[in-house]
Amino acid sequence: MARTVPVYTYQAADGRNLRFAADSDFWITDMSGDDGLDIETKTSQSYGQTGKTITNQSVGERSVTVTGAILRDLDVNEALLKKLVRPLTAGRWCKTVGSTVWYLDVVPAQTPIVSGGANLLNFQFKLKAAFPYWRTEDTARMLLGGMEPAWFPTPVSTAGNFAISRYKHNMYTNFVNDGNAETAFTLYLQAAAKVKNPMLWNNGTRTFIRLNTTMQAHERAVICTADGNRGCRYYTADGAEDNGFRLLDIDSDLWMMLTPGDNVLRMTADEGNENLTAIVTAPKGVASGV
Repeated sequence: MARTVPVYTYQAADGRNLRFAADSDFWITDMSGDDGLDIETKTSQSYGQTGKTITNQSVGERSVTVTGAILRDLDVNEALLKKLVRPLTAGRWCKTVGSTVWYLDVVPAQTPIVSGGANLLNFQFKLKAAFPYWRTEDTARMLLGGMEPAWFPTPVSTAGNFAISRYKHNMYTNFVNDGNAETAFTLYLQAAAKVKNPMLWNNGTRTFIRLNTTMQAHERAVICTADGNRGCRYYTADGAEDNGFRLLDIDSDLWMMLTPGDNVLRMTADEGNENLTAIVTAPKGVASGV
């Protein structure tokens, strides 16, 4: 079976797109940095030791160099390329493989260099992704506690204004990360009535995220562990945003990640756990290469 040829798209900050594919005006003839990552490894060696001991490993940023050609409407497309891939402006580099769209959040490291003649133009530009892993645009959603649609083995009339649901209150919930890299996540909390000191427990890392507060009816919190958005936003019942960071327990792990494979999570509270709806969302896939 032939390999699926990916289609690339550059999404500019203003929402406009440049599509790079065999049926578009922009062709990619060569690309580097799209796949694979360099891993920095630090080692130490004690006196008399044979070999070394790995003390630390880290993955740095990703640099992508895109080389290609403009085939039609040369003047218009050259101007468009330079207008969208511009200095000091963030964008998104997307890779569509089959029906799945993967992306990198990027900034231009080198704006387009264009050369050529009257009938064909060549271009090259460079992008830098501070977060090096590819992520899917689709997100996975896991209900840790709260009301979920109920299943009934026999027909049930739903005439009128009735919600058929049941409370999900498992001791532990398994969130599966299908990628090959760890990923940040967002935790959404909403109280239907009084909830005291809600806490997310990660059974694998033995760490937690806890709010030291008593949530009242219709109050909610949004806690994110991703770089750039790390922190807590708290909303009162009337929708006003409050300082959520001050409510976080000092030992809360805001660097908590979902590792590849199984992630066993549990949502608890000192009081009113049955009044709390808790949802975790994360990219469906996170990978070092696609």
